[in-house]
Amino acid sequence: MFLIDSSAWIEYLRPNGSQRVKERIRNILQQEKAVCCGIVVVEILRGAKTEKDFQMLRNALTALPQIPIDATVIERAAKWGFLLDRKGKNVSTTDLLIASAAYKQASIVHLDTDFHLIAAVVELEEEKL
Repeated sequence: MFLIDSSAWIEYLRPNGSQRVKERIRNILQQEKAVCCGIVVVEILRGAKTEKDFQMLRNALTALPQIPIDATVIERAAKWGFLLDRKGKNVSTTDLLIASAAYKQASIVHLDTDFHLIAAVVELEEEKL
């Protein structure tokens, strides 16, 4: 399974976005191996240009299997943030939550350096496009 990060979704949705990214995301979707989580939905929907776009994106993203952001995910993200901060590696709280949700459930497909930093410290499957 693959949790597609908002950084990859944004590139995929751009009319002139990277063909390599578009092909990879399309492949994951066609194989029905994509999952999502609430925080990615929020990040994407915030950027919708119109109400019509908002509804279309909401329907598409929420139709994917969802990984819940529960107490275990939050606790793990907090612990990872603590460990990374102590090593001088500053990553966003949002990316910590996404990584924690994906942990041992999905590989994160992204265009974001934060996931590489997280994977250097904890066991995390990630694919930078």
